[in-house]
Amino acid sequence: MTELLPPPEAGVERRSWEWTQAAFGTVLPRDFRDFVDTYGYGSLDGLLGVLPPGGRGREVEDPAVREPSPVAEQELRTFHGPVRFPPWPAEGALLSWGTTPVGYDLFWRRQGDDPDTWPVVVVGYRSGTALELPCGMAEFLVLMLGDPLDRPADITGIAGHPHSRYLDVRTEEEREAAGDDPWEYLDDFWDERERERADGGEVTWVQGPGRHGADNPPVPRLTVQGFGLDGEDLRVSATLELDRAEPLTAAVRIGGPNGDVLRRAGVPVSMSGGGGEPLVLDIVLPEYANGTGMSWRDLVHAMSHEPEWRLSVSVEDTAIGAARARHGIVTGVGMQESGVNTARGSWP
Repeated sequence: MTELLPPPEAGVERRSWEWTQAAFGTVLPRDFRDFVDTYGYGSLDGLLGVLPPGGRGREVEDPAVREPSPVAEQELRTFHGPVRFPPWPAEGALLSWGTTPVGYDLFWRRQGDDPDTWPVVVVGYRSGTALELPCGMAEFLVLMLGDPLDRPADITGIAGHPHSRYLDVRTEEEREAAGDDPWEYLDDFWDERERERADGGEVTWVQGPGRHGADNPPVPRLTVQGFGLDGEDLRVSATLELDRAEPLTAAVRIGGPNGDVLRRAGVPVSMSGGGGEPLVLDIVLPEYANGTGMSWRDLVHAMSHEPEWRLSVSVEDTAIGAARARHGIVTGVGMQESGVNTARGSWP
């Protein structure tokens, strides 16, 4: 972690953790305690805050005076259907350790007597969803600093290694009091990325892969591998981790700075592969299907040079739902039961 994310230069005061054991009836995971002793409570790129557990931003120094406020009993949607999480300190209860400004809070789920094995749960407090991850807090942060395609949560805007920074609360407050924007470096970072895209030459094929969003079930994955011009047509290449399926049609959606410019359903899909390898999906949108007001060439140029553009592909088949059922998954995109037979991939 310290190789990927330098700790605050001034250092932080190491803490006594006795209050947490008194307040919560257990020690906290060691990686969290080590992180806070090294980095302090604070924020990664101003987008992922590491907070005192259960206190909603207020450290509970004396549990006799200020009781912690972990999440009360609640029911949330998951890939395995609705799950009722009991109140703390019951087995399976949630305890918060982080937050974001984009609709997600970060928790541990109490699982057994060893806190070091408690998994991270990403809770969408606007959507009422819960995504449990097979990792602890430190591994979660390491993944969030890595390749955007491999990040376990859709927290957009994190620059990643080597550009991300972490500021403890005291340093952030001191810089703001001095009239400085502690996150100004992010504006420079993203401005430079936009300049690099804008200065690029003409592009006729955009190579993926695209993202498999965290709100997608983990199986089977549909990945946009690339898209671009094929004569007068727009061709999209994708893979679907499924052995075989009935003849498929796809829904293609393209969005720009002012919203969607194209929505096409029932687009024929040519398939190859399977037999232990992912299906290769070949999706062709002919010129006459272009209702965007732009030529396909202009559209590909805009998508490869301007950051606001996005493309998504979805296919529906009962084999997708059957593959998920073998893993106990009963919901689809957004953890909605109605989408259990639909796989979706997006770019970028």
